[in-house]
Amino acid sequence: MTSLNSRVRWPIFLLLVLMAATIIYPLFFLVSSSLRTNSDYLNNPLGLPSSISFENFVVIWNTYGAGPAFLNSLYVVTIAMIITILLSTSAGYALAKLPVPGAKLITGSFVSVMLIPGQVLILPIYLMLSRLGLVGDFSGLIVVYVATSLPFAVFFLSVSFRAIPDELLEAIRLDGAGFFRTIRSLILPVGGSSIATLAVLQFLGMWNELLYAFILLPDDSKRLLTPALAQIGDRYLNQQPLVSAGLLLTASVPILLLVLASRYVMQGLAAGVSR
Repeated sequence: MTSLNSRVRWPIFLLLVLMAATIIYPLFFLVSSSLRTNSDYLNNPLGLPSSISFENFVVIWNTYGAGPAFLNSLYVVTIAMIITILLSTSAGYALAKLPVPGAKLITGSFVSVMLIPGQVLILPIYLMLSRLGLVGDFSGLIVVYVATSLPFAVFFLSVSFRAIPDELLEAIRLDGAGFFRTIRSLILPVGGSSIATLAVLQFLGMWNELLYAFILLPDDSKRLLTPALAQIGDRYLNQQPLVSAGLLLTASVPILLLVLASRYVMQGLAAGVSR
Protein backbone atom coordinates (compact mmCIF):
# COMPACT_ATOMS: atom_id res chain seq x y z
CA MET A 1 0.00 0.00 0.00
CA THR A 2 2.88 2.35 0.87
CA SER A 3 4.67 1.70 -2.43
CA LEU A 4 1.40 2.26 -4.30
CA ASN A 5 0.87 5.57 -2.54
CA SER A 6 4.44 6.59 -3.38
CA ARG A 7 3.92 5.73 -7.04
CA VAL A 8 0.78 7.86 -7.06
CA ARG A 9 2.28 10.76 -5.12
CA TRP A 10 5.41 11.22 -7.23
CA PRO A 11 3.62 11.90 -10.55
CA ILE A 12 1.29 14.31 -8.75
CA PHE A 13 4.27 16.03 -7.11
CA LEU A 14 6.09 16.34 -10.44
CA LEU A 15 2.95 17.69 -12.10
CA LEU A 16 2.58 20.32 -9.36
CA VAL A 17 6.25 21.28 -9.71
CA LEU A 18 5.77 21.68 -13.46
CA MET A 19 2.67 23.81 -12.97
CA ALA A 20 4.49 25.96 -10.40
CA ALA A 21 7.42 26.42 -12.79
CA THR A 22 5.13 27.59 -15.60
CA ILE A 23 3.77 30.25 -13.23
CA ILE A 24 6.99 31.29 -11.48
CA TYR A 25 9.30 31.45 -14.50
CA PRO A 26 7.36 34.16 -16.43
CA LEU A 27 7.27 36.27 -13.26
CA PHE A 28 10.99 35.68 -12.69
CA PHE A 29 11.75 36.62 -16.30
CA LEU A 30 9.62 39.75 -15.93
CA VAL A 31 11.46 40.88 -12.80
CA SER A 32 14.87 39.97 -14.20
CA SER A 33 14.43 41.73 -17.54
CA SER A 34 12.92 44.84 -15.94
CA LEU A 35 16.10 45.31 -13.89
CA ARG A 36 18.40 45.21 -16.94
CA THR A 37 19.51 47.80 -19.43
CA ASN A 38 18.47 47.27 -23.04
CA SER A 39 22.04 46.53 -24.17
CA ASP A 40 22.50 43.98 -21.38
CA TYR A 41 19.23 42.30 -22.35
CA LEU A 42 20.13 42.14 -26.06
CA ASN A 43 23.48 40.52 -25.26
CA ASN A 44 21.85 37.68 -23.34
CA PRO A 45 18.02 37.77 -23.31
CA LEU A 46 17.60 34.71 -21.09
CA GLY A 47 20.45 35.46 -18.69
CA LEU A 48 20.57 37.21 -15.36
CA PRO A 49 21.26 40.95 -15.08
CA SER A 50 24.95 41.82 -15.13
CA SER A 51 24.03 44.74 -12.86
CA ILE A 52 20.72 45.74 -11.29
CA SER A 53 19.26 48.96 -12.68
CA PHE A 54 15.99 50.70 -11.79
CA GLU A 55 16.31 53.07 -14.74
CA ASN A 56 13.44 51.44 -16.63
CA PHE A 57 11.00 52.13 -13.78
CA VAL A 58 12.12 55.75 -13.51
CA VAL A 59 11.81 56.27 -17.27
CA ILE A 60 8.43 54.59 -17.62
CA TRP A 61 7.05 56.43 -14.56
CA ASN A 62 8.27 59.93 -15.41
CA THR A 63 8.66 59.98 -19.20
CA TYR A 64 5.96 57.73 -20.61
CA GLY A 65 3.09 58.62 -18.29
CA ALA A 66 2.91 55.39 -16.30
CA GLY A 67 2.96 57.33 -13.03
CA PRO A 68 -0.20 59.40 -13.61
CA ALA A 69 -1.83 56.39 -15.32
CA PHE A 70 -1.12 54.25 -12.25
CA LEU A 71 -2.74 56.82 -9.95
CA ASN A 72 -5.69 57.21 -12.34
CA SER A 73 -6.27 53.45 -12.31
CA LEU A 74 -6.07 53.31 -8.54
CA TYR A 75 -8.60 56.14 -8.23
CA VAL A 76 -11.14 54.84 -10.76
CA VAL A 77 -10.96 51.16 -9.81
CA THR A 78 -11.13 51.76 -6.05
CA ILE A 79 -14.22 53.98 -6.29
CA ALA A 80 -15.96 51.65 -8.77
CA MET A 81 -15.20 48.61 -6.62
CA ILE A 82 -16.52 50.25 -3.43
CA ILE A 83 -19.76 51.34 -5.13
CA THR A 84 -20.20 47.86 -6.63
CA ILE A 85 -19.74 46.17 -3.26
CA LEU A 86 -22.18 48.51 -1.50
CA LEU A 87 -24.91 48.09 -4.13
CA SER A 88 -24.44 44.35 -4.63
CA THR A 89 -24.44 43.65 -0.88
CA SER A 90 -27.79 45.41 -0.46
CA ALA A 91 -29.30 43.85 -3.59
CA GLY A 92 -27.89 40.39 -2.84
CA TYR A 93 -29.36 40.44 0.67
CA ALA A 94 -32.74 41.61 -0.63
CA LEU A 95 -32.92 38.91 -3.31
CA ALA A 96 -31.72 36.17 -0.98
CA LYS A 97 -33.63 36.89 2.22
CA LEU A 98 -36.46 39.34 1.61
CA PRO A 99 -39.86 38.54 0.00
CA VAL A 100 -39.04 40.21 -3.30
CA PRO A 101 -41.54 39.27 -6.07
CA GLY A 102 -39.77 37.33 -8.82
CA ALA A 103 -36.48 37.15 -6.89
CA LYS A 104 -35.37 33.93 -8.58
CA LEU A 105 -36.27 35.29 -12.01
CA ILE A 106 -34.32 38.48 -11.34
CA THR A 107 -31.31 36.50 -10.11
CA GLY A 108 -31.47 34.27 -13.18
CA SER A 109 -31.65 37.28 -15.48
CA PHE A 110 -28.28 38.42 -14.16
CA VAL A 111 -26.76 35.22 -15.54
CA SER A 112 -28.09 35.96 -19.03
CA VAL A 113 -26.74 39.52 -18.84
CA MET A 114 -23.29 38.19 -17.94
CA LEU A 115 -23.23 36.25 -21.22
CA ILE A 116 -23.28 39.46 -23.29
CA PRO A 117 -19.70 40.29 -24.39
CA GLY A 118 -18.34 43.76 -23.75
CA GLN A 119 -17.62 44.28 -27.45
CA VAL A 120 -21.37 44.25 -28.12
CA LEU A 121 -22.05 46.87 -25.45
CA ILE A 122 -19.27 49.34 -26.22
CA LEU A 123 -21.08 51.22 -29.03
CA PRO A 124 -24.38 51.89 -27.19
CA ILE A 125 -22.43 52.73 -24.03
CA TYR A 126 -20.24 55.19 -25.93
CA LEU A 127 -23.25 56.88 -27.58
CA MET A 128 -25.10 57.17 -24.27
CA LEU A 129 -22.10 58.62 -22.42
CA SER A 130 -21.40 60.96 -25.33
CA ARG A 131 -24.91 62.43 -25.06
CA LEU A 132 -24.42 62.85 -21.32
CA GLY A 133 -21.04 64.50 -21.81
CA LEU A 134 -19.23 61.79 -19.84
CA VAL A 135 -16.82 60.52 -22.52
CA GLY A 136 -13.35 61.44 -21.38
CA ASP A 137 -14.47 61.78 -17.76
CA PHE A 138 -13.57 59.46 -14.90
CA SER A 139 -17.16 59.42 -13.64
CA GLY A 140 -18.38 57.97 -16.94
CA LEU A 141 -15.94 55.06 -16.75
CA ILE A 142 -16.80 54.48 -13.09
CA VAL A 143 -20.50 54.24 -13.99
CA VAL A 144 -19.69 51.73 -16.75
CA TYR A 145 -17.52 49.62 -14.47
CA VAL A 146 -20.22 49.52 -11.80
CA ALA A 147 -23.00 48.74 -14.29
CA THR A 148 -21.08 45.92 -16.00
CA SER A 149 -19.89 44.43 -12.70
CA LEU A 150 -23.20 44.43 -10.83
CA PRO A 151 -24.84 41.40 -12.52
CA PHE A 152 -22.09 39.01 -11.43
CA ALA A 153 -21.68 40.72 -8.05
CA VAL A 154 -25.38 40.54 -7.16
CA PHE A 155 -25.65 36.94 -8.37
CA PHE A 156 -22.54 35.91 -6.42
CA LEU A 157 -23.65 37.49 -3.14
CA SER A 158 -27.30 36.46 -3.41
CA VAL A 159 -26.19 32.83 -3.72
CA SER A 160 -23.78 33.24 -0.80
CA PHE A 161 -26.30 34.96 1.48
CA ARG A 162 -28.85 32.18 1.04
CA ALA A 163 -26.68 30.05 3.34
CA ILE A 164 -27.24 32.45 6.26
CA PRO A 165 -29.71 30.78 8.66
CA ASP A 166 -33.15 32.36 8.72
CA GLU A 167 -33.15 32.02 12.51
CA LEU A 168 -30.42 34.65 12.76
CA LEU A 169 -32.43 37.03 10.61
CA GLU A 170 -35.56 36.48 12.67
CA ALA A 171 -33.64 37.09 15.89
CA ILE A 172 -32.15 40.38 14.74
CA ARG A 173 -35.51 41.54 13.35
CA LEU A 174 -37.14 40.83 16.71
CA ASP A 175 -34.48 43.08 18.17
CA GLY A 176 -35.86 45.88 16.01
CA ALA A 177 -33.20 45.90 13.30
CA GLY A 178 -34.13 47.45 9.98
CA PHE A 179 -32.71 46.83 6.52
CA PHE A 180 -29.39 48.64 6.89
CA ARG A 181 -28.80 47.62 10.49
CA THR A 182 -29.33 43.98 9.50
CA ILE A 183 -26.70 44.35 6.81
CA ARG A 184 -24.27 46.07 9.17
CA SER A 185 -24.80 43.79 12.17
CA LEU A 186 -25.42 40.41 10.52
CA ILE A 187 -24.75 40.23 6.79
CA LEU A 188 -21.32 41.87 6.88
CA PRO A 189 -19.94 39.75 9.77
CA VAL A 190 -21.41 36.44 8.60
CA GLY A 191 -20.89 36.95 4.86
CA GLY A 192 -17.62 38.85 5.20
CA SER A 193 -15.47 36.24 3.45
CA SER A 194 -17.77 36.18 0.41
CA ILE A 195 -17.83 39.98 0.25
CA ALA A 196 -14.03 40.14 0.55
CA THR A 197 -13.66 37.55 -2.21
CA LEU A 198 -15.99 39.52 -4.45
CA ALA A 199 -14.11 42.76 -3.72
CA VAL A 200 -10.81 41.17 -4.77
CA LEU A 201 -12.29 39.65 -7.93
CA GLN A 202 -13.96 42.92 -8.92
CA PHE A 203 -10.80 44.94 -8.28
CA LEU A 204 -8.70 42.58 -10.39
CA GLY A 205 -11.22 42.57 -13.22
CA MET A 206 -11.50 46.36 -13.33
CA TRP A 207 -7.73 46.84 -12.96
CA ASN A 208 -6.98 44.61 -15.95
CA GLU A 209 -9.86 45.89 -18.13
CA LEU A 210 -8.73 47.46 -21.41
CA LEU A 211 -11.62 47.99 -23.86
CA TYR A 212 -13.78 50.49 -21.96
CA ALA A 213 -10.80 52.33 -20.47
CA PHE A 214 -9.15 52.72 -23.87
CA ILE A 215 -12.24 54.00 -25.72
CA LEU A 216 -14.02 56.03 -23.03
CA LEU A 217 -10.90 57.91 -21.84
CA PRO A 218 -9.19 59.08 -25.06
CA ASP A 219 -7.31 61.92 -23.32
CA ASP A 220 -3.69 60.91 -22.62
CA SER A 221 -3.71 62.81 -19.32
CA LYS A 222 -6.56 60.58 -18.09
CA ARG A 223 -5.29 57.26 -19.38
CA LEU A 224 -5.49 54.29 -17.06
CA LEU A 225 -2.46 52.07 -16.62
CA THR A 226 -3.53 49.17 -18.84
CA PRO A 227 -4.24 51.30 -21.97
CA ALA A 228 -1.10 53.36 -21.30
CA LEU A 229 0.96 50.18 -21.08
CA ALA A 230 -0.60 48.86 -24.30
CA GLN A 231 0.55 52.00 -26.10
CA ILE A 232 4.03 51.71 -24.61
CA GLY A 233 4.25 48.11 -25.82
CA ASP A 234 3.33 49.15 -29.37
CA ARG A 235 5.84 51.99 -29.48
CA TYR A 236 8.79 50.35 -27.74
CA LEU A 237 8.46 46.70 -28.65
CA ASN A 238 12.23 46.48 -29.29
CA GLN A 239 12.95 47.63 -25.72
CA GLN A 240 11.86 44.59 -23.74
CA PRO A 241 13.26 45.80 -20.36
CA LEU A 242 11.12 48.93 -20.63
CA VAL A 243 8.02 46.91 -21.49
CA SER A 244 8.80 44.45 -18.67
CA ALA A 245 9.01 47.31 -16.18
CA GLY A 246 5.56 48.46 -17.28
CA LEU A 247 4.13 44.96 -17.02
CA LEU A 248 5.61 44.50 -13.57
CA LEU A 249 4.20 47.83 -12.48
CA THR A 250 0.76 46.78 -13.73
CA ALA A 251 0.96 43.41 -12.00
CA SER A 252 2.31 44.76 -8.70
CA VAL A 253 -1.06 45.87 -7.30
CA PRO A 254 -2.95 42.62 -8.15
CA ILE A 255 -0.09 40.51 -6.78
CA LEU A 256 0.05 42.53 -3.56
CA LEU A 257 -3.73 42.37 -3.22
CA LEU A 258 -3.81 38.60 -3.69
CA VAL A 259 -1.01 38.10 -1.16
CA LEU A 260 -2.76 40.21 1.47
CA ALA A 261 -6.27 38.87 0.83
CA SER A 262 -5.49 35.25 -0.10
CA ARG A 263 -6.89 33.90 3.18
CA TYR A 264 -10.22 35.65 2.68
CA VAL A 265 -10.38 34.62 -0.97
CA MET A 266 -9.81 30.96 -0.11
CA GLN A 267 -12.45 31.12 2.62
CA GLY A 268 -14.94 32.72 0.25
CA LEU A 269 -14.29 30.22 -2.53
CA ALA A 270 -14.47 27.29 -0.11
CA ALA A 271 -17.77 28.60 1.24
CA GLY A 272 -19.09 28.98 -2.30
CA VAL A 273 -18.13 25.41 -3.21
CA SER A 274 -19.76 24.03 -0.07
CA ARG A 275 -23.01 25.76 -1.01
